[in-house]
Amino acid sequence: MLELPELASTTFAIIIVLAFITGALHGATGMAGGIVMTAFLAHFIGIKTAVPVMSCALIFSHASRIVMHWQHTDPKIAGQVLLFGTPTIVLGAYIFTFLDAAIAALLFAVMLLLSFPVKRWARSHDIKTGPRLLAFASSLWGLLAGNVTGPGFFLAPFLLGTGMNRLTFVGTLAIITLVMNITKLAVFGAAAYITLEWLLLGVVIGLVKIPGNWVGKIALQRMRDRDHSKLVDLMTVLMIIYFFYLGLFEY
Repeated sequence: MLELPELASTTFAIIIVLAFITGALHGATGMAGGIVMTAFLAHFIGIKTAVPVMSCALIFSHASRIVMHWQHTDPKIAGQVLLFGTPTIVLGAYIFTFLDAAIAALLFAVMLLLSFPVKRWARSHDIKTGPRLLAFASSLWGLLAGNVTGPGFFLAPFLLGTGMNRLTFVGTLAIITLVMNITKLAVFGAAAYITLEWLLLGVVIGLVKIPGNWVGKIALQRMRDRDHSKLVDLMTVLMIIYFFYLGLFEY
């Protein structure tokens, strides 16, 4: 009989509560919830296990947000991103299976740190994303996405550069990241990198995140674009500090 991994009851309860809270955050921002939950999980089960567990959990989270925002999605843009990004997602996920835990944590920190100059560059240049630029950005994003959770910051300026608003952005990114996490999970499974017990934990976390996403959707609808950006930036700073701490002092 398939059972959940052996975790203290208090630890499991904390994980469930955090799954709901980060689900709400994910629903409100479209990006931050996945990486915040990965950070929490890394504290309990290690980052090398947390990433594949979250790949499983986010399948449920992203699927629910697609349903909630379907009228705001742009399947054509999502298809273009995945056409060029999926091959590099496979490559990035395979590379991740060989990474040391400390390097993986530092990679998360550096990835998030770089998000600020990327966003500033995008805002200052007011980029307009055409098919060629989107294809190039998608390929780079895929390589990053295979290694870490929450690389939406890199792709975000290019998606927004197509002219979509925050609602269409959240819905379209949900389609893209759903396929991304299915692809990553397939690679982790093929490499025998995750057990069925840990996958079951991912399923539980993913199911708990769904009602959180509904709460986050309400907040998103009432939020201004400027407030949305500030919330993402705040969470990014906190995660940079945390992942540097893990990589330099914990592993």
